[in-house]
Amino acid sequence: MRPEQQKLVDLTVAMPLLTVDDVALLLGTSKAWVRDHATRRNPRIPVVRLGGRRALLRFRREDVIQFIKVHLTSTEGSI
Repeated sequence: MRPEQQKLVDLTVAMPLLTVDDVALLLGTSKAWVRDHATRRNPRIPVVRLGGRRALLRFRREDVIQFIKVHLTSTEGSI
């Protein structure tokens, strides 16, 4: 195995991908909402697709956190 491949393997072990269930729990939404916004609806959640049309969907934790930050709306100052 080449050194760059070993680094990739080490990274995936250190930072496992999240499942649809994990993301739904983090966002407080249904699994169906997560699937919809990972595959066809806006706002889009960045997704790692493993396979073809009926692919497994996995998510990088940092992408989900960034999605939350970008779509966070403040209620400060509102009545």
